[in-house]
Amino acid sequence: MKLKRPSPAMTVAVIALVMSMTGGAIAAVNFAKNAGAVDGYSAVKAGKAGKKKAAGKLVATYPRGDKRGKLPLRIVNGAASARSVENLADSAPRGKNGAQTIAVPDNQTTAATTLIDLGLGNLQVSCTDQQANAGTENAATRIGITNHSGAPLNLSRSLGNGVPTITTLENGIVHTFTVGQQNTFSVQLQGTDSRTVLVEGTAQQAGQGTADGSCIAWATAILVD
Repeated sequence: MKLKRPSPAMTVAVIALVMSMTGGAIAAVNFAKNAGAVDGYSAVKAGKAGKKKAAGKLVATYPRGDKRGKLPLRIVNGAASARSVENLADSAPRGKNGAQTIAVPDNQTTAATTLIDLGLGNLQVSCTDQQANAGTENAATRIGITNHSGAPLNLSRSLGNGVPTITTLENGIVHTFTVGQQNTFSVQLQGTDSRTVLVEGTAQQAGQGTADGSCIAWATAILVD
């Protein structure tokens, strides 16, 4: 039996079939080789991800340990601009602390001193002797809030669990209250552009009934712009 030579059309069909099958195999190999890659750039391992080596490529997170799932710090360092960091710092709440011990002269009141600069004003303290008899002192702490914001402030303050006092503090005016014996106090200031200050403080007296009375005050202020 004599085999016939395949026709030109059959030859072309067989070649096309072989090429299509081979191309699929090559594609499958390439897909397996580049699995997990994007745009043909393989990820750099976290432990080897220097900026020079990682330039233009993906960077893998740490696969295990305490850093699992995290990117190397050297890769994200400097990602934010200096201006962005400054803006974030300006908008973040800021805390300030202050503490003073003030000896009170017999039958006198000391000058007010600034405990904390509140941004919108000052938190000031002074010590006064409430005992009229000479040589025996009964100290009390005076707390003052000075408004130097350039505009009126909304102010609320309270002593311990007492009923709060709520008022408007005009620019340049001082709001004063007295803490006798010992107590905590809270102050909230609200100014223009939603600027707010929260103060938590404590005042106590030492040397009551002696000739060496004094006032002790400390406070923490949170400033929010």
